[in-house]
Amino acid sequence: MKEVIPGLFDIDELGSAVHAYLWRWEGGLTLIDTGLPGAQNRETILRGIHQLGFRPADLRRILLTHMDVDHAGNLKALKRASGAELACHAVEKQFLEHPNRRRPAPTLLGLLMHPLYRLVGALPYFRVQPIAPDRLLVDGDRLPEGFTVVHTPGHTPGHISLFHPQHRLLISGDALNHWGSRISPPPAIFTPDMDTAHRSIWKLAQKYSSNIDTIVFGHGPPIVGNGGAEIQALADRIFGGSER
Repeated sequence: MKEVIPGLFDIDELGSAVHAYLWRWEGGLTLIDTGLPGAQNRETILRGIHQLGFRPADLRRILLTHMDVDHAGNLKALKRASGAELACHAVEKQFLEHPNRRRPAPTLLGLLMHPLYRLVGALPYFRVQPIAPDRLLVDGDRLPEGFTVVHTPGHTPGHISLFHPQHRLLISGDALNHWGSRISPPPAIFTPDMDTAHRSIWKLAQKYSSNIDTIVFGHGPPIVGNGGAEIQALADRIFGGSER
């Protein structure tokens, strides 16, 4: 576990280049996403909580960026272990309660992969248990942790990112990926609405990029310093600098 900026801890030992995050604040701890399912990953997150000097009962809230298995795999078990409030975007609620409703990407490869994705998701190791959220979020909600909820759909309909203005921090989930030398949109093979995903990047660039230094991702290493310029550069690559 690594401290990215004061108060934000990257749990980066979850396998398959998946990241979850612990946010330490005056009210306790908040967990953002929960990694792939499995006892080892659950124990890694619980061990991180203990390393910070807290107990599972000190976990105040679990914030879910979206319901994909690599982000929600330990959701039910960690909620049971901690009693934490579970919050997601209002549009994502249906996918928490009915995980199989996730739509495939409308590409040939996406459509071909979807039956395999469903089959793998039915296996005990990869199965995400249905769960009802305790709190529903919408774009612009301000949370006690200091985060503003940013609705960034496309990868999933109810995907959210989290912006912390005081710390100039963006937790992007899968709205942005960081593979290689620069950031990119979410992978098309797993994104049912790439046009909307691109508009979400435009939104981040126009409304938030000038106030972002640090970005952490669901996949890929963090960017610490000048992160907003990276988002603007990505938006310019997608849209050619035109108004959207």
